Amino acid sequence: MKSKLSESGYQFDTQTGVWLRPGYAGIAYSDGENVERRIAAIIERASDLTVLSEELRRHCSDWPSFYHLSGARSNILRPFKDILKGADVLEVGAGCGAITRYMGECGARVLALEGTLRRAAIARSRTRDLPDVIVTADRLDQFECGQKFDVITLIGVLEYANLFTSGDDSALAMLRQARTALKPGGKLILAIENQLGLKYFAGAPEDHLGQSMYGIEGRYEKDQPQTWGRKVLAEMLMKAGFARSEFMAPFPDYKLPVSIVTESGFSCVGFDAGALAWQSVKRDPQLPHILAMSPELVWPVLAQNEIALDLANSFLVVSGDAIGKRPDTSILAWHFTGERSGEFCKETRFVQTGHGEIEVRYHLLAGGDRRVKGRLLTFFVPEKAEYVQGRPLSQELLHIVTRNSWRMEEVGAFFKRYLHVLGSLTASGEAPLSINSADSLISGEHLDLLPQNIIVGWDGLCRVIDKEWQWNDDMPLGWLIFRSLLRLIHTVTRFSASASDFVGTPLGFIRAAFKSAGFAVTDGEIESFARLEEALQSEVARRPLNNDEFIHWLRTAPLPRCNLNQALIERDRQISGLNQVVADQARHIRNVESDWSARGQRIEELERVAADQARHIRNVESDWSARGQRIEELERVAADQARHIRNVESDWSARGQHIEELERVVADQTAHIKDLLVHINNIEAELTEFRLSWYGKLKAAIQKARQRRQK
Repeated sequence: MKSKLSESGYQFDTQTGVWLRPGYAGIAYSDGENVERRIAAIIERASDLTVLSEELRRHCSDWPSFYHLSGARSNILRPFKDILKGADVLEVGAGCGAITRYMGECGARVLALEGTLRRAAIARSRTRDLPDVIVTADRLDQFECGQKFDVITLIGVLEYANLFTSGDDSALAMLRQARTALKPGGKLILAIENQLGLKYFAGAPEDHLGQSMYGIEGRYEKDQPQTWGRKVLAEMLMKAGFARSEFMAPFPDYKLPVSIVTESGFSCVGFDAGALAWQSVKRDPQLPHILAMSPELVWPVLAQNEIALDLANSFLVVSGDAIGKRPDTSILAWHFTGERSGEFCKETRFVQTGHGEIEVRYHLLAGGDRRVKGRLLTFFVPEKAEYVQGRPLSQELLHIVTRNSWRMEEVGAFFKRYLHVLGSLTASGEAPLSINSADSLISGEHLDLLPQNIIVGWDGLCRVIDKEWQWNDDMPLGWLIFRSLLRLIHTVTRFSASASDFVGTPLGFIRAAFKSAGFAVTDGEIESFARLEEALQSEVARRPLNNDEFIHWLRTAPLPRCNLNQALIERDRQISGLNQVVADQARHIRNVESDWSARGQRIEELERVAADQARHIRNVESDWSARGQRIEELERVAADQARHIRNVESDWSARGQHIEELERVVADQTAHIKDLLVHINNIEAELTEFRLSWYGKLKAAIQKARQRRQK
């Protein structure tokens, strides 16, 4: 293939490992740059790139990562493992390499064609250890390498023909181009959504355009992705040159299929194809929470009326020419369990033998031992088993909780009957089953004896199917009931309105079911069953325990309790309530506005008061300044007076000295100047009186000056 690519002008990009034409820019299709860069980084760092890689499975946390990394993607081609081995395969639309990887592991020589450069590089990274896989970046309508192929795959591609293929009838042109690239006897494997799939009638949005009823109403435009119903698609394949096409139905759809039913499976008397359909409904991660109907109730009716294939959510089609090998009509269906550690993943094949009997054959996807004993569990898968005709016992419980005005007492009666059936199934050669309480211990061999694994035959007898797990120790009976209720919750899309009152969460429903069955259990005991279940799932999937998340889900997740019509009624009720809220808010706003106006007036009054106070403060500040100036003047006067007093005191001191001198003179002249002494004494008395008077006045003046300064 490499030489033909080189001869056709393709060049090998050593950086990405992808072959491409010079100047090729790619097509405008992406899950988003951030998403694809994240996927690329995960794959680039991974050491285990295989389809069943536990390392990659641990990164499956949202729809894009599930789609690109989950091992369930490869289930769509598992029925063709034998024809892929050693075949030359052209894969159109390789995406990020999930299916490319599977075909390479099957031993096919794969030329993977991907229109976007980034996705082509991711696909090459996913298959970097597979030498027989070549990745080319190109469009199918422009691709030419002169190679013919044994198998061509169009998995999720034909619906985009209007966008990436030229011509008036783009889809037909794509099919014709694929037809010309096949070898004589080669096969086209096509997987695509059904325009008339049941889930779209139930209200699921059209996968590519996101609008409910868009496809089934035929509103597709020329430049949009498009799907078709079975009849139109079959006619298109015939026009493209495929003489024969076999339609199969992957459930829940082709993206992450867990079951695939053939045309023979739908038409075989005694084979319950509808059971594979209805038990897979909740396995669709893209299914809306609110539907117009309960598909799990509809599928059995469609199967009985032989129109289930026409209303399958997706088609898996194998087309070829007249000389090709005819399909094996003995195979009725495949069922895959792949959400486990690789050693536990298995394929179940339902085959009609030459004697008209139906046989169940088991195949471990990773090979290895059919019996594996682990720390908590023992796993065992036989090579084959007899197909048991009838209906699952769990269907009775399903019909109870989806019927209007059902009562919890009916659920209790069902579990009493279930325990009676369980006792009859395990009574042969064993001690009677003790069911005194939820804590009663029973053998771990009963781990898989759940209602969905008990088939009620047309003769009324009950038989066990698919018993593959065994708990390595005794187990509480309550855990078995808990597991049965948990499986019901994971199967039902809608619980109808109940006449019984219970909390609408998984924990509330399980608690009420135990009580109605006559078992008094506490929330703590139910959570202990949840921890056992989480430990089981952890060992099966080889992942860490996460009890907190599981118990949080039990306590808080709402049970699906309404269909589309009920949702509309509830939405009308919500709208009415919101209208009342709006009216109340309008009144509140008017009250707030009135209060706001009153507060505005009050603010204006306060602003006027503040302005008056500001003027008063300015007047006070002005008076304060004037008083400060007066104090300064008084301080200057006091200073002058203090200097005057000091001068008077100095003069008074000088006068005192003079008086002393006069007294000495008087003393000396006493004898001869007595008359003068009397006169002097009078003068002295006057002077004394004068001194005391002025001294008091000065002292009072000084005291007043000090008081003013202090003020």
